[in-house]
Amino acid sequence: MPDQQTKLKRCGTYTWFGFTLPFERKLALIAEAGFQTICTWWDDTFAGTDGRKEEHFRLAERAGLFLEHTHLPYFGCDALWFPGEEGDALCARYAQSAAQAADAGIKTAVLHPFGKYVPENGNWSIYLARMRRIAERCEQSGIRLAVENLADNEALVHIVDALRENPFVGICFDTGHNHVTAPNDFSLLSHFSDRVFALHVHDNGGRRDEHLLPYEGTVDWAAFLAAVEQTDFDGSLMLEACWPVDWDKLNEPDYEYEEPPIPPEKYLARARKSCGRILGERMEG
Repeated sequence: MPDQQTKLKRCGTYTWFGFTLPFERKLALIAEAGFQTICTWWDDTFAGTDGRKEEHFRLAERAGLFLEHTHLPYFGCDALWFPGEEGDALCARYAQSAAQAADAGIKTAVLHPFGKYVPENGNWSIYLARMRRIAERCEQSGIRLAVENLADNEALVHIVDALRENPFVGICFDTGHNHVTAPNDFSLLSHFSDRVFALHVHDNGGRRDEHLLPYEGTVDWAAFLAAVEQTDFDGSLMLEACWPVDWDKLNEPDYEYEEPPIPPEKYLARARKSCGRILGERMEG
């Protein structure tokens, strides 16, 4: 049984929560709302507002926050499953990105194993060989690789079990993805009780990924918390929620994002309250 005095006392949030603000402004608002930790995106896609990703760990510390993990980009990740230069290049890029994140001070990197499911005709041998190369670079760099559950929990189990010889490989348990795939079945947590490296916490109605705040959908949060407490995880409940958007339209070429109709302070106050509700009296601050 993990030490109950040292676990599940902190709450964090992904730095994207629905508002396009300068990175340091977001950090200030997150800290003011009472969060202690953050998750970031390890890519230059949002450099216009977020600045250099290599500076995020230092900026978070200056704001009184701890950058607990970063998310490697997942666009085109199915290439890892097929022979060829594209998959080789992506493998090298993931390995290099993880090493760069480690150099910046980050201790955990989250990786999607596939787009949603194992791609049709995907080659397991090629994929696992590439994942071993990425994992080896992570071990050399001192950064943990957290493979995230998507829509195929059985495949995730096979992947992480195949890499168990490397102590730097574990899982990122995503409550929203799990709720669509296996509603209120938290057996992944028990299977990987010693390898839960990160949490992504958000809610939905059990039909599609919505990234709602906890208690805005149908996740059984008491059962989730009980399952987490049986693992060795000692990090944060990291919210990966945002102001509701139309996810079907979000990736359309002509989609124009509209800022939420409420101030970011108000949304973050609701977010912090929802996280505190999961933790109850365990909450610090």
